[in-house]
Amino acid sequence: MNIKKLTWALAALLVSLHTWAQTSAIGGKQITITENIPYRTDKGPNTLLDLAQPANFGEKEGSPVIMIIHGGGWSAGSKNDMVYRNLMLDYALKGYVTVNVEYRLTGEAPFPACIEDVRCAVRWVKAHAKELRINPERIGCYGHSAGGHLTLMLGVAADNKELDGTDAPWKEYSSSVTCAAGGAPPTELGNPNIPLAQHTEWWPIGYIGKQSAPLLVLQGGEDPIVKPNLTEDFVNKMHKAGAAVDYVKVHGNHGVAFDQQLEFTRPAMDAFFARHLKVNDPSITIEQMKVPNYGGSGPQKAIAVKEKTLPNFVVYRPLNMQAATARGSKLPVLIFGNGGCSDTSIGYENMLTDLASYGYVVIALGELDMYANHSQDKQTPSSMIAEALDWICHQAATPSTIYANRVDTGKIAAAGHSCGGAQVLANAKDPRIKTYLILNAGMGDMEMAGASPKSLKNLHAPILYLVGGKGDVAWPNAQKDYDAIKRVPVVLADNTQSGHDGTYRQEFGGDNSRMVRSWLDWLFKDAKEHDALFKQGDLKGYTGWTIKSKNFKE
Repeated sequence: MNIKKLTWALAALLVSLHTWAQTSAIGGKQITITENIPYRTDKGPNTLLDLAQPANFGEKEGSPVIMIIHGGGWSAGSKNDMVYRNLMLDYALKGYVTVNVEYRLTGEAPFPACIEDVRCAVRWVKAHAKELRINPERIGCYGHSAGGHLTLMLGVAADNKELDGTDAPWKEYSSSVTCAAGGAPPTELGNPNIPLAQHTEWWPIGYIGKQSAPLLVLQGGEDPIVKPNLTEDFVNKMHKAGAAVDYVKVHGNHGVAFDQQLEFTRPAMDAFFARHLKVNDPSITIEQMKVPNYGGSGPQKAIAVKEKTLPNFVVYRPLNMQAATARGSKLPVLIFGNGGCSDTSIGYENMLTDLASYGYVVIALGELDMYANHSQDKQTPSSMIAEALDWICHQAATPSTIYANRVDTGKIAAAGHSCGGAQVLANAKDPRIKTYLILNAGMGDMEMAGASPKSLKNLHAPILYLVGGKGDVAWPNAQKDYDAIKRVPVVLADNTQSGHDGTYRQEFGGDNSRMVRSWLDWLFKDAKEHDALFKQGDLKGYTGWTIKSKNFKE
């Protein structure tokens, strides 16, 4: 990094702070770095912060801010750790004014001094909003481990003025932030016998309620220090209270979002900050992200995302689209309609994520939900299947998108569970659909979601029916449909004990998911090993199933 040029634009401010500033040019972009600014002078030498400002700071409405708070068990660590220094520079290059905060450690001052300090740092930023040309209503923060705890405390406890301390400066300003992201954040200590744990006002678990700023919580499933069950208890309680909490859980230990699993956590952070701080960054194409079921069981770990250009849908896809298509192969596409024709695929995300991890792009009708809340479910129109088809075809043909030259629009399947299956049949005429999967559904003699028995005449490609035995309410209708279909290849697979709900909520979607993937691999990936399954009914590897087929040409 070549550091040469003194920044005169902040000369008056720098004189008053008795510090220095230099500019760094990285990739043609410039940022100004100001180090060791005291945000309070009454508590010793360690209440300092570093400031990084993009050269184009000072937009009309004021630049957004990201504050970075280091970890270290409240007793160690520093803003000078390279992870935090690099994060400060990286977000400054994205257009944020970034603030890297030092605070008093427990060897210097006992709890809750660290909480008081980071709150004071927020107020210092707001007090200097005019000089810094930032928007005090657009302040986000990130911290890891102990810093994650302090970050969440900024998000949940803004109204607790006692945490400001008795003599803290800048009290005319609020300690609130717009949003907060915490990696491996201790939300409580988990042992009530520890004296610190007895002060619930020092821990996020003591502030359950919807008054919180939006939170992003990043957790390693194998973290031996911050136990996942404690994090999830906090997340679930906040959700039930009505707070906005995004939760991303991935395989990993305490280094998640610090030096592990960054391929998952950094895109989640980028999207979270861009959404809540209203940053228009064209390089960020997603608004929200989650990692269901640890990203699936396949070779390409998968994510669920809300695309900016596709509201009201969820895209399940490999995390690394480039790696998933590295050998020149393109990914087939599956459009999915939910049971009840509802606007959430959360009940199917284990299956849909698993499919994506084996090299598929899945577009499900409905919003990306972090948690199931069936009282808020609404119905989706069958026309959304065509809308999803239009979108993916446009994405595939647009060179600037992540899907260009990476999806095969000649290999598109349409699938749906229960009422979602009827939605598929309502779109049966669409020539872009190359196979249909009707899961625990069938028309029989009924009409639903714009489909009827007449819809079967529009079938022009192979179709798989999957039912759950005679206890499945859709079983009789699926049998009638199978008998009525004369022109296209049809398979009826019966997981005889699974019922109408199937196995979709099981790990990786259970046996039903495995059957769906076998069908898609057979048709779209030339997996000839499944010939015996779908043509001869060879159910090797499947227990409690029956299968039959017809209309296949020899």
